[in-house]
Amino acid sequence: MTRAFGEHGEPRAGGTDPFVKQTVWLISAAGGKEQLVARCGGLVSVRTLDNWTAGNYPRTKVTGAVRALDAWARREMPGYPDGAGVPSLVESSGRYRDTPAPTAEGVAEPVADAPVAPSPRPRSRTLRWLLVAASFVVVVAVTAVVTIVVDEREDAAAQPSTAASSSSSDDVAQRVAALPLPSTGDGTVYTEQTGSIGANTYADPRTLTPGGPHIPPTTDIQVRCRYYAPSVPSVSPDGFWYLIESANWNGLWTPANSFMNGDVPGGPYIHNTDFAVPVCR
Repeated sequence: MTRAFGEHGEPRAGGTDPFVKQTVWLISAAGGKEQLVARCGGLVSVRTLDNWTAGNYPRTKVTGAVRALDAWARREMPGYPDGAGVPSLVESSGRYRDTPAPTAEGVAEPVADAPVAPSPRPRSRTLRWLLVAASFVVVVAVTAVVTIVVDEREDAAAQPSTAASSSSSDDVAQRVAALPLPSTGDGTVYTEQTGSIGANTYADPRTLTPGGPHIPPTTDIQVRCRYYAPSVPSVSPDGFWYLIESANWNGLWTPANSFMNGDVPGGPYIHNTDFAVPVCR
């Protein structure tokens, strides 16, 4: 088990898409993507949640997965959808801006076709041939433009740039950091002991904002709850942090895999997180 906590990863910037922000709120409230999938009974997969938090969600219609997760969250997740400060999943997806305005009878009124003026009669054979030649040139030009645009779009889809991928990741990180951190457990504190190299502390586990002093090795501390924030690879595979209750580090966050979590000195080290500690609310 990895005990060292890497110092890599920086705060990143981005936007606030309502659907993505609502999805991130559900993930955080459930304690992580895997926990959300398990709690909702597999209505969505981890891969689907990855796509949604990256901004790849249904935009042309409200899919069955969106409706199912929305209905489940309204029943089982207290605070949804108002907790994220944005509309629900159903209201944030699909073509909700493109519906035509209904008439008094409730049916959209079609637009009447404009009258077509009769084509002027060609004055001569020369003029007729000039019109045919001009039409041919226009068709060739339009075909060339359409071909170029389609090729460029296919190339962009087949080979997404590194900058675009980085921007998408930055957007997700910023949306997560914009949400308030939870701060309560079940009212009970839990004792955890640091491993052989101790543990670092941070004010915000999502942006790695510096916190207080280093916790020495083999030190018992009290923790209040655990929070899912896979900010850097070194907190994998679980991605959990503990909210510290002990006086010297009270209110700070520390990576769960820097602690023994019930394992004994000398190994084997098999627990990256003590799941007896409740998820932060």
